Amino acid sequence: MMDANKKGFSPLKLMILVFVLLSAFFIVFRQTLAKSAVDTTVLLIANIILFLVGIFTVRNGLKAIGNPNPHVFVRVFYTGFIIRLFVCAIAAFIYIYLSDGNVNKAALFGSLGIYMLYTIIEVTSLQKALRNNKNA
Repeated sequence: MMDANKKGFSPLKLMILVFVLLSAFFIVFRQTLAKSAVDTTVLLIANIILFLVGIFTVRNGLKAIGNPNPHVFVRVFYTGFIIRLFVCAIAAFIYIYLSDGNVNKAALFGSLGIYMLYTIIEVTSLQKALRNNKNA
């Protein structure tokens, strides 16, 4: 597997660090967030789901970068995007269905922020890895 940044964190280590920091933040500030009407359980579950999907897509993307055929990387990247989109949509529909109309909008918007954070990490990491690739 190719390292995106040999001097710093690999994309997988960076994602693990972000996952741990976000989870710790949500647990430590659970009561503070609850006072602001934010459901930390939703944020923790969103963090777990997006972390797992992110790890899957980054690993596949890093493997595809090594392939001499550039179309493989493009297919893997867009497939990862579609998987992430559908997993998030399914998770949102399940949450909305199970909440019986008591949807915590602040937690949903927080989950969107987590989605954007993991997406930024994935895209920038894969860009760095692609720039360092000899096949690119």
